Amino acid sequence: MRPKFFFLPILFPFFLIVVLLPLFILTFVLFAGITVGTLLGFSPEETLFLFFMIVLGSFINIPVLERESRKVKYIRDPFFSRFYRVPQVEKTVIAVNLGGCIIPFFISMYIISSIPVKPWLIATGIITLSTYHTARPIRNTGIAVPVLLPPLISVLSSYISLIMYGYPVYLLPKLSFSAGVIGVILGADVLHLRDIEKIGAGYISIGGAGTFDGIFLTGIFSVILSVFLLPV
Repeated sequence: MRPKFFFLPILFPFFLIVVLLPLFILTFVLFAGITVGTLLGFSPEETLFLFFMIVLGSFINIPVLERESRKVKYIRDPFFSRFYRVPQVEKTVIAVNLGGCIIPFFISMYIISSIPVKPWLIATGIITLSTYHTARPIRNTGIAVPVLLPPLISVLSSYISLIMYGYPVYLLPKLSFSAGVIGVILGADVLHLRDIEKIGAGYISIGGAGTFDGIFLTGIFSVILSVFLLPV
């Protein structure tokens, strides 16, 4: 019997999952990112550069503010079974994430120069108010906002404001991205800074792991949803 030199590895299905699936996901993400960047007016090279900057920047948090909150903790005396009030001071450091907040913010500021002001103000105001009322502080976590609600409101408010003022609908991706990003920053984060004491976390990152409002994801989903409203 001739020896068999070529055979499938025993863990071949796991090879497909571990190696090929991540490559497929990465290819899809890059393709979707380039498409979104094109709708925002960036070249493929500029889009890839911004994409990798956002990925690398997601690991960088820049502290900007430190807040103190005072609370009373009750400690039980094991000998006399009495409770004593012990005042405590907790410090919370507020930081902004480079990739999840700062870079999307400056992208939005750059886009504003190519879109009409009045529709942008209306859309940004609507998304700010809606995220402010739907955002909820979660103890030891951050500010939580429904994932798909901000981009959906951003697209609809941007579309209506463009139609209302008679501007072309092809501006919808840029308008919804910028309004969504700025609106979430204002409504979910800035206007909820007073709720830091309710959160109680020692470290909160706006746009990073400390909050779940998804500033950058709001902008991306807004562009993706806006495609369905663009004329063919």
